[in-house]
Amino acid sequence: MSLSNSVTTELIDARSHSNQRTEFRLDDAYYASSLKLVDVGLIASKNPQGPDAGTNSASTIYPQINGVMQCIRNIYLYSGTTLLDSVQNCAQYSAIQALKTPNQGSIDLNRDLLLNGMGFSQSPIPVDGDIGTAARKPETLCTQDQSLKAACRLGNTKAEILANNQCPIAGVEDGASGSVMLSDLLQMLQGISVLPRLPNLRLLFEWDTDISHYADLGDQKNTSLSVIRPTLVAEKILGMGDETPDLAVPYMSTIVERFNIPKAHGADVKVTLAADPLALTNGSADITVTVSAAQSSILDLRQNEPVTIGGAPDIRKAASTAADATSISVTSGSPNVVCTLAAHGFKVADVITIANSADVGGIVAGNLNGDRTITAVTTNTFTFVAVANATGTATGGGGTVSYRLEQAFAAADLNQTFIIKSVAANQETFVITLDKAANFTDAGEGGGAVTVETVADKSSITRQSHRSQAFTNKFVRELVLFNLTSGSLPAAGDRYVTQQTRSPAQVNEVLQMVVNNVNHIPDQGINSEALRILYLNSAQPSLNVPYIAMLGDSGAQRLAAQDEKKAMIYPYGALRNNFSITAAKIGKRVDDLRFEHQRTYGSRAGSHDAYVLLCFGTVARTLTVKNGILNVSY
Repeated sequence: MSLSNSVTTELIDARSHSNQRTEFRLDDAYYASSLKLVDVGLIASKNPQGPDAGTNSASTIYPQINGVMQCIRNIYLYSGTTLLDSVQNCAQYSAIQALKTPNQGSIDLNRDLLLNGMGFSQSPIPVDGDIGTAARKPETLCTQDQSLKAACRLGNTKAEILANNQCPIAGVEDGASGSVMLSDLLQMLQGISVLPRLPNLRLLFEWDTDISHYADLGDQKNTSLSVIRPTLVAEKILGMGDETPDLAVPYMSTIVERFNIPKAHGADVKVTLAADPLALTNGSADITVTVSAAQSSILDLRQNEPVTIGGAPDIRKAASTAADATSISVTSGSPNVVCTLAAHGFKVADVITIANSADVGGIVAGNLNGDRTITAVTTNTFTFVAVANATGTATGGGGTVSYRLEQAFAAADLNQTFIIKSVAANQETFVITLDKAANFTDAGEGGGAVTVETVADKSSITRQSHRSQAFTNKFVRELVLFNLTSGSLPAAGDRYVTQQTRSPAQVNEVLQMVVNNVNHIPDQGINSEALRILYLNSAQPSLNVPYIAMLGDSGAQRLAAQDEKKAMIYPYGALRNNFSITAAKIGKRVDDLRFEHQRTYGSRAGSHDAYVLLCFGTVARTLTVKNGILNVSY
């Protein structure tokens, strides 16, 4: 029997389908690994643009780099309940895969499989033959298929078209959709040409219908996205027997691990707080500092990091006036002076300031008024020692005597650099610790001129070490790192990609991989774009350089000006698209793996925002079947 007669192509409908997930189940049989998903795409609930409605006045589009692959969140391949292979974070993974697709052959690929997301072409031909001049943006990659131009013309202005794979999301189910070769995503299908007869083979797709993850041309009018019901195309191999043979099949598989990178710090920031921002607790050396919500966002303070307080005055307790004119008592022949003040709260050794007292029992006013150290206390009295003995037993002082606790802290105690003890969850209060305890409780002190300043040059503080769990005790072929940022792109003109499909290089970002307790790359880590590309090309096939470089007009992309927007992406903006990935070939069993990450702080938010560092790793697995029992091991 010839091979052509022993293969049948099956169109498999989904067993279940929703906007969240779609599941396919295959018969127990042998299948070629060339599984394909067709009719992949989304429907916009309100979409007045595209070939469906005849106008592109407003549009939500698939990101240029991914095409319809953007709508796939995760893919899982099961045999029963045993996970054979998977790829998670498909948007980011497919963006990396797209960069590895050479231009050779891409034109035909995209003409036949619109929105497949895996091929790119650049064309200098006119954007619209009607006007006869190239009006495309330099960063736009234009398809050479003339038939797509009318469908993708923006705003019917005939001035430009959308880039290849950047067509509007359809408004009806039979509108534009794409095809996905699953072997482009699942490593198992790349390494095994024929899937053996496995029981209860299942494919599960999870979808992404979050409209914010798709490109917006600036006038997005869609309200929601829904998933087109896809079809699985499978080639079943006939005449192979009805039993699952004993076998042991090695293959590679992709797993992903996520590391949370906190916000970076850098240049000093100084703010002036509202009046009385300092709170004291009697007997505690901790002071709580309150800042506004806006100031907390600017300062971005963290535990164990330095902060400088300035402008704080001496802190004293408010003066208390005696209730009557006979609050001071003395005894003839004794220097002890007893003062009556209800619920005064003073302690032994506190220094108080007495003012406005008259002579009492022969002790002159000058020996009563002034700073005095308390030697004994009761609830409503305290005692200090005068410099002379009383000549008679008496009470007095006058009705205007006041008692004020001497400074709890001098200005010099407060106006210095501290290490932050703790920060509230909302970052609107933080705690510093002084060298001595407060001697009274007060909810607000400090006046109206207290300043808080972060310390400049915190780059050493931002060094983070992250220990891997997912790749331990596995053979790892290579690792690919992707910076998954949360912020949107800064300019409307850059919306042909999204934060889901870009990986920006942070300011002076350094990455080090420590494999089995040995630095895997140079001691300084990957700290330049030359090293980044060198290690990327050693671990991955050659990149689609025209795409990643976004070659276009001279000047704008390579300005040597100190432009933070360009410097954040690549030095002097030499490469566009905010796309930067890091990879390294490992090629060994990993018993211990750590990532060390460091970056400095730039003036643009994108350079210091928190983000997720995605690590895609290719690891070795083995599928074994023994006496009908299936097992997958690393």
